Amino acid sequence: MTLQVFPLISNGDHTRDLYARFKTSEVLDQASFLAPFVLADSHLLLICTGGEADIRIGHRLNHATLGKMYLILPGTAIEYTTDEVHPLQGIAIYFDMLKPLSDINKATSGSTVMEVYQKGLLRSAYADELPHELFQECTRIASQLHECISVPQENRPFRIQTLMHELLTHVYAPPKESAIGDSEHTSALDQTLELIELGYAEHLSREVLAGVAGMSVWHYSRVFKNSTGISPMEYVNSIRMDRAKEMLLVPGQTIKHIASQVGFQDEFYFSRKFKKYVGVSPSTYQRQKRSKIAALSFGTTGHLLALQIIPHAALIDNRRDQHRNLFFSNIPYHLGRSKRMNPRIWQTNVELLMQASPDLILCNEYEANTLKRTLQRIAPTIVIPWKGLSWREHFIQVASIVGQQQDAQQWLEQYDDKVIQAKEQLTHLIGKDTVSIIHIMMGHLLIYGRRNGGAVLYNDLGVAPSHDLLPGQVYRALDEQELPQMVGDRMLLIVDQDSESQQRWHKLQHTQQWQDLMPVQNQHVYLLDEMPWLDYSPYAHDQIIDETLKLFGGTQHINP
Repeated sequence: MTLQVFPLISNGDHTRDLYARFKTSEVLDQASFLAPFVLADSHLLLICTGGEADIRIGHRLNHATLGKMYLILPGTAIEYTTDEVHPLQGIAIYFDMLKPLSDINKATSGSTVMEVYQKGLLRSAYADELPHELFQECTRIASQLHECISVPQENRPFRIQTLMHELLTHVYAPPKESAIGDSEHTSALDQTLELIELGYAEHLSREVLAGVAGMSVWHYSRVFKNSTGISPMEYVNSIRMDRAKEMLLVPGQTIKHIASQVGFQDEFYFSRKFKKYVGVSPSTYQRQKRSKIAALSFGTTGHLLALQIIPHAALIDNRRDQHRNLFFSNIPYHLGRSKRMNPRIWQTNVELLMQASPDLILCNEYEANTLKRTLQRIAPTIVIPWKGLSWREHFIQVASIVGQQQDAQQWLEQYDDKVIQAKEQLTHLIGKDTVSIIHIMMGHLLIYGRRNGGAVLYNDLGVAPSHDLLPGQVYRALDEQELPQMVGDRMLLIVDQDSESQQRWHKLQHTQQWQDLMPVQNQHVYLLDEMPWLDYSPYAHDQIIDETLKLFGGTQHINP
């Protein structure tokens, strides 16, 4: 639903014929805004009503506390680190600003003229941070706006429209006239860059792009080249070729299909353009071996190691990842890894990746959600869904990308032989005992299901779980009162080294409830390191089989 408000300022101002479209509102708490990077895709009014956080808006670092308000424009990078003791609280209002295209671009249907809109920007003299004196009034209106969408009302659309108009009249202040021209040019150029990034497969001519920017073809081309160093069509083709390079690395796709996916109807013309841009033909590029692979998701490194491939760059925590320590010195670029991946770590990792200049970046959907465009500017980037696939499917996909499918199949056959031998021993060692995997992480008590170590223990080795989680659920939080029903006959316990987890563990083991648990009574609690048990990859799973037998008193190592 598009909610129109009256023009905010009189004719002659850049807000003439500018309309607001309310999208949604959100009450912020400690669970909100936790992504390391967020790229705003709409206007965001952030009103802070409590707690603390450091928020980097574009290049400017702000310390958000009670009474602070920020107007964030679309396309702005937001980095967020909240205070763990006093997490930021507040209200976030998301909205778009729309402006009609010129009359020549209006769509017609018979005798009816339909207004066609494009996104615009609400440029304000306040820049990012709004004056403190507006806080009480803006908070009142924003609270009413959030309440309005939460409670069904007959006149809700009109009420939202009224409140949005009232809110924006407070938020908006005319920018200095000298800044309007430059900002409008930047905004128009950014819109076309966004269009190219998302719509590279469509017919994008200079005329189309100039029309979106609201400039003449000649003027747009000059502004574009001054900003990027290349012409609009050179930029379009560079994006198309970069996406084609990624697609060529995914097995099972023909060159003809890839050509059509990146905007070329003629595969031979595509091949000529590709060779001119990359230096080799598409088929040659497909066959080339990648020697500099960056593993940006933790599990991917374990897949590469199982294939005897040393990544060129990988996430490494020297203290926690000792199950991989044999390879640390052979990995040229160590990327930061932490339980809390804050923006500083990601920023450093991106800088290291740029130095590493890899041939290929492998990541999962979590990194891709916030960093994919940045990564794609460094090297071809392939996203391997973490939650959508099992570790075996991950392994086969990684092997296919690097051209080692046969090696992966051979590894899995040897692994399955090892599983058969281990299962025979476990039957004699623990019989039909149920086993739980309990983890104290950042002070929270968790039970794991059939992912991570559970994939080996329950799925492969056939050990009976003490409690089955929902399909696809990695773990779930527990209350201490649930422990007697959840821990089973034997408990594998992982306690993290952070102060919150250590305090929780210290308190827990001194309670009568803990002392009465069956595994505690029978001395069947096994205190473990985090790794390899929480690593979801073949390299770790091979180790978990050995660790399981060692725990329960069997042969420590099995050679398939």
